[in-house]
Amino acid sequence: MAIFFTRDNFVLAFPLLAVCSTYAFFKFIPLQYGLPVLGVVALTIKARNKIIESRSTDEHIDKTIVQDLVSDEDAFAAKENEKAQKKLRKTEQKLRERLKAERRNNANKKNVAADEDDDEVITTFAKGTRGKKGR
Repeated sequence: MAIFFTRDNFVLAFPLLAVCSTYAFFKFIPLQYGLPVLGVVALTIKARNKIIESRSTDEHIDKTIVQDLVSDEDAFAAKENEKAQKKLRKTEQKLRERLKAERRNNANKKNVAADEDDDEVITTFAKGTRGKKGR
């Protein structure tokens, strides 16, 4: 029996069951009794859904209050985090600028030293070394 009563079979057979049930309801139950019964059932379902919805909104209100409280703490934490990020960026920027300045100074010193070495070599070449050996 379990083979025939599966969810897949029920989904496929549901439209046929709905049509047959509706036909049987209106065929065998007179309208003067059937329509009020349908109205009562519809009102009961609607009232039940409204009660469930009102209960869920109370919980929702509680959740929003908690969320507001937590969001304030999150906002404070976010500000602190942002301040820390700004400090970190400033220190990194200062470090980069200092390193650039040091590189420039080192490059300038090397260029000056290289120019002085070239000047010494040229003056030595121009003077010559003969005079030192002969004396």
